[in-house]
Amino acid sequence: MTDKLILNRRHLIATGAAALAAPFVIGRQSYAQGKGEIIQCNFGGGVANAFRKAYGELFTQETGIPFKIVEVPSTETAVMSNASAPIYNSSYHSYSGAMKLNKMGVTETLKLADFPALRDVPKNMLPMLDDEHISGIPIQFIFYGLCYNTDFSKKEDFTSWKALADPKWKGQVTVTKPVFASLYDVPWYAHMLTGDQKQLETGIQQYKAVSDNALTAYTSMAQNQQLLQRGDAVASAYYSSQVWTLKEEGATNVEVNIPQEGALMIPYVFVIPKNAPHMEAAFEFARFAGTAAPQERNFAASGYIPLNTTAKIDEDLLVQRLGYSREEIVAKTFNPDWAYIESTREDLIKKIEAALG
Repeated sequence: MTDKLILNRRHLIATGAAALAAPFVIGRQSYAQGKGEIIQCNFGGGVANAFRKAYGELFTQETGIPFKIVEVPSTETAVMSNASAPIYNSSYHSYSGAMKLNKMGVTETLKLADFPALRDVPKNMLPMLDDEHISGIPIQFIFYGLCYNTDFSKKEDFTSWKALADPKWKGQVTVTKPVFASLYDVPWYAHMLTGDQKQLETGIQQYKAVSDNALTAYTSMAQNQQLLQRGDAVASAYYSSQVWTLKEEGATNVEVNIPQEGALMIPYVFVIPKNAPHMEAAFEFARFAGTAAPQERNFAASGYIPLNTTAKIDEDLLVQRLGYSREEIVAKTFNPDWAYIESTREDLIKKIEAALG
């Protein structure tokens, strides 16, 4: 009898504890479900996998809100094509793309004060629309540096961007096409040579000089990486993230340099499409994305450098892969006026194409 009473008492205590706990568990799940889910538009393959682990898993763990990625070839095209009936409530873009979408009225204009974590992002790195508003949540950046093959050249050969137009390297460099040169090369060369990114004619002249010296205008990053690794091309203006990936895959003969004039910073953001589904979840994810933790995770997975200055990263690995510390990269790179780049880009592409003949 005594054993039975003890057993029943234990059962009642356990049942009561479970009953007391249940409302909180159920309440949290219902609260998260009530907010909906995150449906993020992002690029496929390794990019999507990195974001799922760095952002999605951690966000769901902290909030209970489900997270999924829809993989697309172009996030900009996907968001624009669904503007009348949005299916995404988060999307990944460069600053230039974010500025374009906002100008078109496709994405939300965000109030900077609503995102406390952005106090840890330097003001000159924010995608500002005006003194109080931003086009998206800044998360990470790469840089557009001078990449070279170490079998056929050395760092000292490329201490200046002007080396890409040096006759010494005739037929041994590559360039990107005008559609991308309008975003990166021409504005960078304008700033590099005049101190003013708006001096686009000067930028065009320098890009043309490099083009005249080039083996080819590459059509894909895979093509350019093959040319550089084989030594068919000795040097190219190129993305630090691609050099990181090459080294991660075992390449030993490709490096990236920041010449004496500096390099171009290319930052990235998450935007919120207008009239998106589950808007409460979208804003909660946006607040989360600006914090240090997911940016730290994504650096470890991809080599993209956090824009939140409190994010801790493996500095030794960064120096090993790209040759510079985060502090050095920030000090040596220029983050341009992306709104100006987008507003002039269509006309600039035509001018570049005309200059090339």
